[in-house]
Amino acid sequence: MSELTLILLSVVLTGMVCIPLVLVHFKQKGKGQLLKEKLKSEAQINHLKTSDFQTWREAYCIGLDQEGNQLLFLNSNENVHLFQKIDLTKVRLCRPIRNFRQVKNGKEKRQIINKVSLVMDPYDDHDPPFTIEVYDEEKSDYLINEWDIAQAWSKKINELKK
Repeated sequence: MSELTLILLSVVLTGMVCIPLVLVHFKQKGKGQLLKEKLKSEAQINHLKTSDFQTWREAYCIGLDQEGNQLLFLNSNENVHLFQKIDLTKVRLCRPIRNFRQVKNGKEKRQIINKVSLVMDPYDDHDPPFTIEVYDEEKSDYLINEWDIAQAWSKKINELKK
């Protein structure tokens, strides 16, 4: 084979591998933008100005209205859109929480994270805490970076409270 044939073959094979990956990336990015737009429209309905957004798994979007002290959360799983608005003036502290389940492999026991949540403790001890589910093992197969997301948003919320 000539060098030109080898070059063309390598370009074609590389394209066959890379093009699907690029298409999936842009499709996921478009879904994330749709979630942001849905959250922005919900914020406008509630007369809020969101400035900080984050989306993940093309199903979750969180936003922060620093002027109005509001946290907005959109969960869009299985064509059901759950919108939550939390008034941060009623929140004393925000904590990231991991729930574990135990798995036995012979004599060895392992703990696996099955839920990651943001829990916001209210000032009034009689009120239940506000909970935002960041990851649920039953809805998503594996943990990507949800624990990091929960920690970062907990820090943002607690800094806003100061």
